[in-house]
Amino acid sequence: MNLSIESVSNDGYHLLSLEGDIDTKTAPELFEALNQLELASIGDLRIDMNSVGFLSSAGLRALLFAKQKMSNLNRLILIGANNEIIEVITKTGLADAVMLVTRHDEI
Repeated sequence: MNLSIESVSNDGYHLLSLEGDIDTKTAPELFEALNQLELASIGDLRIDMNSVGFLSSAGLRALLFAKQKMSNLNRLILIGANNEIIEVITKTGLADAVMLVTRHDEI
């Protein structure tokens, strides 16, 4: 499955809306989208994952890359990740570094 990425800057945060699976074939597209952002000074990075069905270890590496490049003062927020993705993020310890929410209005 392909990965569709929509990138929008807002006041104080940046939103990436993803659709598709994030696996070995599509993770480079996510890395590219993240590399195009000024992660060190971006403010919060919100990633809408409501339409993501699968997240592989390559996708986890992309998320970890983003968090490492961001200022400690800013948050990486994952919105609407499904239960399987939340379980992977939790088991790997990445949940300690990101904020997981169900909906945008929970931020």
